[in-house]
Amino acid sequence: MGNKQHGSSVDRRSFLTYSGGAIGASVLLTGYLSQDDDNDTDDVPEETLETALLVPSLEFTFFARMEESFEDAQEELNVEGTFYDNRNDESTQASNFEDAVLGDPDFIMVSPITSEGIVPSIELANDEDIPVVTIDRDAEDGETATYVASDNVDLGYRSTSLCLEFMQEQEEQDTYQIVELQGTPGASVALERNEGFQEAVDEHDELEELDSQTGEFTTEDALTVTEDFITAHGDDIDGVFAQNDLMALGAQRALEAGGMDDVPITGIDGTDEWVEQIIERDHYGTIAQLPEEMVFTAVEMGRRAVEGEDLEEFYPIEGLEVTQENAEEYLEDVDVADEGEEDE
Repeated sequence: MGNKQHGSSVDRRSFLTYSGGAIGASVLLTGYLSQDDDNDTDDVPEETLETALLVPSLEFTFFARMEESFEDAQEELNVEGTFYDNRNDESTQASNFEDAVLGDPDFIMVSPITSEGIVPSIELANDEDIPVVTIDRDAEDGETATYVASDNVDLGYRSTSLCLEFMQEQEEQDTYQIVELQGTPGASVALERNEGFQEAVDEHDELEELDSQTGEFTTEDALTVTEDFITAHGDDIDGVFAQNDLMALGAQRALEAGGMDDVPITGIDGTDEWVEQIIERDHYGTIAQLPEEMVFTAVEMGRRAVEGEDLEEFYPIEGLEVTQENAEEYLEDVDVADEGEEDE
């Protein structure tokens, strides 16, 4: 990965031009599909397919947005299916996946809690010849039709690099020391975002990793871990990279309580609560994901798998850099698309 060309920042205005003005069903199935002349994405498929979508937990806004998009996809892409909230529990995930398989769907979409824990479930689907599309998080083993997600290595790299930009804008120094809040241990998304973080540290000579601990993708855990960072390192902390926005909020609360609210923080996801903080502060940022596009793409890939098409191993969904300059516009756009939906 060392020679990889990371995606450049996508400003909000260029995305609005690309998407037609809203993050929602109307923007989806562009990008990769526009390059395939054999597909007319304006036509709703005639055959109704049965499917299921399983996500780690609806406590994360990111997955709540997936649920809403799954409902839209059922109307617009002619699928019917069941949505499962696995409550961040691997035994619940296994039980729900088994229920989905027993329903004999045409294909299953799943965002695994961990890349290892989902393997027996995928093998169960393999035994029944049910195609599986992993979405946002991948599986370590088992046969899957494809994987639809953001390039999480790139998201980690870009968010860390954005944090460095904020630190450099604040003060010129020879070195900048950054701490990382990692997600759920063993989750592919956490491993990949850490890889991107490490690439950014390796590429920028002036950037040094001060500490890295798991915040479990939650605000409360991230607050506690950041308090520990402050106790251990104090003013040596120049910036915080959080692997998701919920942990960025936890870091913010700990730093403000410690009188260190000038420390830059960057996250990943684009959730409302964190973007609202970005509007107020020029040293906060995030790389927003598009769960809506992930769901629509995964549904289309599932249909293609059922039809016997050969698929790529990975269909990437590009992220959007959100800073104080475009945060308000971003929120307005999300509100239009979601029409009151709640927010990972």
